[in-house]
Amino acid sequence: MLTVAWNADGWTFEALEAHYRTIVRYLDMEDRGMVLGAGCGTPSMTRATKYPLEAYSLGLSL
Repeated sequence: MLTVAWNADGWTFEALEAHYRTIVRYLDMEDRGMVLGAGCGTPSMTRATKYPLEAYSLGLSL
């Protein structure tokens, strides 16, 4: 799963992570990883983080 949010608080992705894990379990799929880009409110903010490389690495692993 790839996602970003402007907010960088620790709870930002809690509900989304829980929902994602529920869907993966319900559909009997394999969780291949998540990149949760906290503090990525704009493309320029996102480029300045580790998340683009993490997303690329996740894609390579699939």
